[in-house]
Amino acid sequence: MAEQKKLAAMELAYQVEQFYFREARLMNERRHREWLETMVHPDIHYWMPITENRLAKDRRPEPTPDDGGIYNDNYSDLDMRIGRLETGLVWMEDPPSRIRHLISNIEVYHLDQDNQLEVYSNFHVYRNRRQRDETNLIGGRIDTLVRQDDSFRILKRRINLDMRVVLDKNLYFFI
Repeated sequence: MAEQKKLAAMELAYQVEQFYFREARLMNERRHREWLETMVHPDIHYWMPITENRLAKDRRPEPTPDDGGIYNDNYSDLDMRIGRLETGLVWMEDPPSRIRHLISNIEVYHLDQDNQLEVYSNFHVYRNRRQRDETNLIGGRIDTLVRQDDSFRILKRRINLDMRVVLDKNLYFFI
């Protein structure tokens, strides 16, 4: 049986929800630098593993950060990606995509460390590029947040897509 986690109180859960709604707004408004500097912990691990569809009897272990990933970034990797976007020379983002981040089903749990939380959330990221390029990415995230002053910082993010094959031409955006 899985270990029972302590659910966060309603007020704390509300604060976390507001944190995620603000993060989505920053992403929608292409304010990536502000997101990085105000919402991301310097020791971030931002990870989207490559998943496989397996038969139920296939008991191979789940992917780890040592395996390949679509994203497997630290703070300097994110900073470099944002810096490249800021140059205006990323041809896949000229003209810029229209992106909408929707976040839902947020569950907040306490971790053993006093200032850390484990947060589960679902997302739908819609991207429209040019006239007919559309992408819908749906999945879930598992984050570790660190309380810092009156807000939080993302220490770890595991992004799980609900699709086996991503049909987008690029994933030069943040989830």
